[in-house]
Amino acid sequence: MRHDRVVAGPVGDAVSDPRLPAGSSSRALRAYLQVVVATGALVLVLSTITAVRTPHPLGWLALAALAMLTGSFRLNFASVSANIAIDDTFLFTTALLFGPGPAALAIAAGGFIPSWRRRKPARQIAFNTAAPAISMWVASQTFFAIARIPPLAQTMPPIASLVMPLLAFTVVHFALNSGLIAIAVGLDARQSPIQIWRGHFQWLSIGYFAAASLAFCLILLIQQASLVAMIIVLPLLAVFHLTLRSSFGRAEDAQQHIKAMDRLYLSTVETLAMAIDAKDDITHSHVRRVQAYAKGLAGALGIVDELTLKAIEAAALLHDTGKLAVPEHILNKPGKLTDAEFEKMKRHVDVGADILALVHFPYPVEPIVRCHHENWDGSGYPRGVAGEAIPIGARILSVVDCFDALTSDRPYRGRMTDDAALDILRERSGRMYDPRVVDEFIRVYRNIPVGAAESIEQRAVMQRITQSRHEIDTPQDPAPDVTTSAPGNLLAFVSLSRLVSGEGNIDDVLALSSKLIADVIPGASGAWYLPEAGSDRLVAAETFGPAAAALRGASIEVGERLTGWVAASRQPIVNSDAALDLGPRAQAASPPLRGCMSIPVIAGSSLVAVLSLYAEVQDAFTVDQRRLVQMVAPHLGGAIQAARAATPACQVVPMEKGRELRLVANR
Repeated sequence: MRHDRVVAGPVGDAVSDPRLPAGSSSRALRAYLQVVVATGALVLVLSTITAVRTPHPLGWLALAALAMLTGSFRLNFASVSANIAIDDTFLFTTALLFGPGPAALAIAAGGFIPSWRRRKPARQIAFNTAAPAISMWVASQTFFAIARIPPLAQTMPPIASLVMPLLAFTVVHFALNSGLIAIAVGLDARQSPIQIWRGHFQWLSIGYFAAASLAFCLILLIQQASLVAMIIVLPLLAVFHLTLRSSFGRAEDAQQHIKAMDRLYLSTVETLAMAIDAKDDITHSHVRRVQAYAKGLAGALGIVDELTLKAIEAAALLHDTGKLAVPEHILNKPGKLTDAEFEKMKRHVDVGADILALVHFPYPVEPIVRCHHENWDGSGYPRGVAGEAIPIGARILSVVDCFDALTSDRPYRGRMTDDAALDILRERSGRMYDPRVVDEFIRVYRNIPVGAAESIEQRAVMQRITQSRHEIDTPQDPAPDVTTSAPGNLLAFVSLSRLVSGEGNIDDVLALSSKLIADVIPGASGAWYLPEAGSDRLVAAETFGPAAAALRGASIEVGERLTGWVAASRQPIVNSDAALDLGPRAQAASPPLRGCMSIPVIAGSSLVAVLSLYAEVQDAFTVDQRRLVQMVAPHLGGAIQAARAATPACQVVPMEKGRELRLVANR
């Protein structure tokens, strides 16, 4: 019995996976093939010289012909792209009767002819010819060296003296034949050759020993009769072939079942990751990009253990599972977290690891998730683990997680360029991140195919989840009362807002409010975003300030951008990037808008508007200005609510260009 010389994957085409640095695995595979082919060529030269001097050439040629004939009845083993034939019985017989030379030529022909007929690449044909010739030649030399006899066609010693040499012959041939193929498969698939051998070839040794036994029986028949006696063995070989086919079928079914369970496991993991991803409006598709980067980087670092690779793949998808326990207004906050908010955010690591520990993954997912915020110097959280004590999967995940976060848009900042993000990784190398992991990622990240983050079906589900989640909550904290120590214009603002409640329409309220806000924060531009009836949109019903024209007609979905996040979370945003709220409108203003402050305007338990203010410079709004606007927002909210309720079928209509400001007289 022998393995098909077709190695798993297109060996002749070498390895060209773009996830790895160019030439890393393919260079090793090419070098290995060259060594095997060169050694095989030398063996074939020596075998040819020996074969022409071998007595009874018709005998070994007949055996070689039978070997090639029976070799066409192959048993496929698709899980490793290999197959097995029953021709080993005749090849072993050739080796024992006529010596290493004829046997090596016969097995080489058995590898060359099928590969050539299938039009395999030249290097693959060469390997399929050379590798079996090497194993057969070395095994035959081992047999005759131990037995210390000439080929059995010339002599027949006592049977007992041949048992140990035959055992050694079988072991050497099996070890070399399966080992050479396993190494090639491992280099091609970037997996451990030992694991390949143990998983797919180890149990096939039984077939080699069976073939050796049949070959020895065949030799005894030939010795007692003639080559015609081989016909008696053919039915036994047929039964042997059918038995192997049945065994192979069961083994292949088991392999397919394992693969199906792996796919089910991964599908479940991806579904859970999608559910978690939906909770975070800001980072859709982040985990899938992280997964692609993590898999590519693990391969580049030479990680070949299958369980470790599966754990990294699953952990990349599930590392944010603990965010289920983090309040949504913190997850989606488009700005820097406060100390208290960050403490709540840090809890997601242990929560996520504890959740995943209950799943009992067959590979170590939980340790990676628990340590993916640990730092190389021990300054991370939650345990302060340092250096090599951090699992390699967690060290990989922390680097690629940071890179993807830096190169993605966030509501509090735009995406960084790749070079800027890599500079940050370099600066943190040795302090937060493993230097070896950082260096390797910088070297290979451009060759890692990220691809589409999610399928069309997944994207549709995510959109439906997001739309159903945006509901207005009760306010987090009551707005502070206005005191008598407030500025005069602020007290006037409150008095006027109370006065116009119920007497003016919505345009009057917004126009007056804009005038007074402009007095409180001079030079600012702004827009009053009101919820549109029958939809989840906020429409700029009133704009004011130098950039009023650029803001006119703006609309934002609840939960989207800065204004939408403020509407959904009831939390203010101060000194964020105006472009993250306005998009191209920020640049269309003259001069362009840089800073943004958005404040929710609430009446009772209802959100009635969002006031978004814009400035020409970053960090333009002060804490006092934010406090003053928050103080008056509830009073103004009551005025807006009353004005809208008093207007029949009130619809939000964007302010028309050129509409004059109309103040309400104080009666």
